[in-house]
Amino acid sequence: MTRARAEREQALTTVRRGIFQCRKCRLGAGRHHAVPGEGPPGAQVMFVGEAPGAREDASGRPFCGRAGVYLDRMLALAELDRGAVFITGSVKCRPPGNREPRRDELATCREAWLKRQLELVAPGLVVTLGGVGLAQVAGPDHTLAEVRGSLIHADGRPVLPTYHPAAGMRFPRVARAMEQDFETLRRLLAAGLPRDR
Repeated sequence: MTRARAEREQALTTVRRGIFQCRKCRLGAGRHHAVPGEGPPGAQVMFVGEAPGAREDASGRPFCGRAGVYLDRMLALAELDRGAVFITGSVKCRPPGNREPRRDELATCREAWLKRQLELVAPGLVVTLGGVGLAQVAGPDHTLAEVRGSLIHADGRPVLPTYHPAAGMRFPRVARAMEQDFETLRRLLAAGLPRDR
């Protein structure tokens, strides 16, 4: 392991500890466990979803319920191992009743944690899962309907927006679109994104 990678890993550990202790917004008061995300520094691909659900809140791990099983299937289509990618959410604590995160909660988490994770992981490609993840990474100028499956750029990073796995599980049309998007991801990776920056 290079010194730079070791320093990034230590910095990610510090971010993780900060997320576990975070009370910067109202979501911190109702959680069981914060869900900082997981994966190696220097991961080639970083996935950004929406928010932890009940199983994630109980375990502290991202995408560990049914949507996680579905995401694993999509990763296999892209010939990716879950342990080789970084997976996190737009917010790190479960919103009550599984409601969508509110604008101020999203802004707080983005400024406090997500931006730093993006800097430290330094992925060659960010894949956003759903409209909330897209807005957190690329801002409000894009809608998922307009850019899904297309490579866009945000803050100098390539971003591939797709649907959230929970939607893929429920709607056959979305499932087909996600399969296309993860095939696009496989082709992008085969073309040679930076691996460890």
